[in-house]
Amino acid sequence: MQKQLEQIEIEIVQRIYRLFLVKFNGNKSEFARASQCTETTIRRVLRNEQGITINLLLRLCVALEIEVSELFDELPLKKK
Repeated sequence: MQKQLEQIEIEIVQRIYRLFLVKFNGNKSEFARASQCTETTIRRVLRNEQGITINLLLRLCVALEIEVSELFDELPLKKK
């Protein structure tokens, strides 16, 4: 199950990254300001070097102007 959770986290980060590229044109500094966190945090999250807390996830979604649920659409979250 741990492997599956890690894959889901990677997919969520990839979705955030794609949205970030469109909304912020790749500008991590602007994304960090809009998310009220440091640019270092943004870099670490986007490189999968740092996990995302619920608090940070909510702030990233606000900055990206999306609902949290959009990141989880069609992810295999149910235990098989």
